[in-house]
Amino acid sequence: MAILFLATIVVVFWGLNYLKGKNLFSSERSFYALYEKIGGLAKSNPVTINGFTVGQVRFIQLSEKKPGLIEVKFSISYKSIKIPKGSSARIYSIDIMGTKGIALDLTANPSLCNPNDTLNSSIEGDLRDEVNAQMLPLKLKAESLMSSMDSVLMGIQLVFSERNRNNLTESFSSVNQTLNNLESASRFLNEYVKEESKKITSVLGRVDTLSVGLLKKTGELQDFVSNMKRFSDTLTNVPLMATLTSFRKVLDNLHQLTQKISAGEGTLGKLIINDSLYYAILATNASLNRLIEDVRIHPGKYVRVTLSDKSKSVYTTNDSELARVLAGEGTSDYYICLLQSPTPLAPDDPALKGHTAMQYIQVGSLFYYYTYQNQHIEPCLRKLDKIRKQNPSAGVFTWVSGKWTRLAI
Repeated sequence: MAILFLATIVVVFWGLNYLKGKNLFSSERSFYALYEKIGGLAKSNPVTINGFTVGQVRFIQLSEKKPGLIEVKFSISYKSIKIPKGSSARIYSIDIMGTKGIALDLTANPSLCNPNDTLNSSIEGDLRDEVNAQMLPLKLKAESLMSSMDSVLMGIQLVFSERNRNNLTESFSSVNQTLNNLESASRFLNEYVKEESKKITSVLGRVDTLSVGLLKKTGELQDFVSNMKRFSDTLTNVPLMATLTSFRKVLDNLHQLTQKISAGEGTLGKLIINDSLYYAILATNASLNRLIEDVRIHPGKYVRVTLSDKSKSVYTTNDSELARVLAGEGTSDYYICLLQSPTPLAPDDPALKGHTAMQYIQVGSLFYYYTYQNQHIEPCLRKLDKIRKQNPSAGVFTWVSGKWTRLAI
């Protein structure tokens, strides 16, 4: 009974440590690394070599020997893996959500590190840092452009202030009134000349009545002189020269401003003449287009969700139906299918050219030709990556809820 009790305690203790990621029966080697920042690295995060998990992060604490740095302890579970001196423990982003891990960058140094040695450390930026680095120059240029435009608008607003606008309006009104007065005077003179020419002709025809005619016209001449005097006084009181001078100054200022802009002087002139901002925007847009196209073609490089079952990890897209299939892994086969046909294909059919060991499975009225079959998803995923280099349309098929389904991978 006591032996059974002790065995139970041992099994429970081993199980708890196993759930924490510790295997009491494996010989692990521990190493250390010091970082200024860890960017979200947490305990039990994976340690990889070329993407293959070889260990885990054991604990993270502030360094006592070197204040201000963070000490990270991680373990290597494989005896066959040797760590050459000069190797680096690099913190990197495992997925687009920011999950961190440690990647070991091994050197070709024949000398090896001993357990508990401290490795070189580095940390790489995530996708958000890269995008921020690309957008920062554009943001700074945009801010500079907005500041310059504000200055130009303030200058224009100062030139066309309310006072200057009122003065300009008054000047145009005065000029318009003066022109109207000149037109009236001209019309009056024209009519008067016509009328007086007739009278002069009559006077010349009748020299003997010249004195009488002059006496009759004396009053009219006096009225005419009075009218001309009033007209002259009106012209004298109108500030025509000052108005024209002010208007000329405004036109000169506008002319100088347009010449500076055309010559590329000032912020607005540089913005119009220099096309560096335009090409910078084009380059940034091209980089963003390439990034979006790469995410569309290779989504697995950026988005990964881990579904765990029976101590095995499967990497695929977040598909609820696929998660339910993986929950029963081993009860259904997975097929890597290259093509489908409504009828069986002959061995020499051109569609099968270049493919060896092709077999088919009939589902309903269709025949699905596949090159690989396994009860586990992980081998199929590794095989699919190689096959898709030659056949991008290849896919993994299996039975989901009693239906023949292509997995969204």
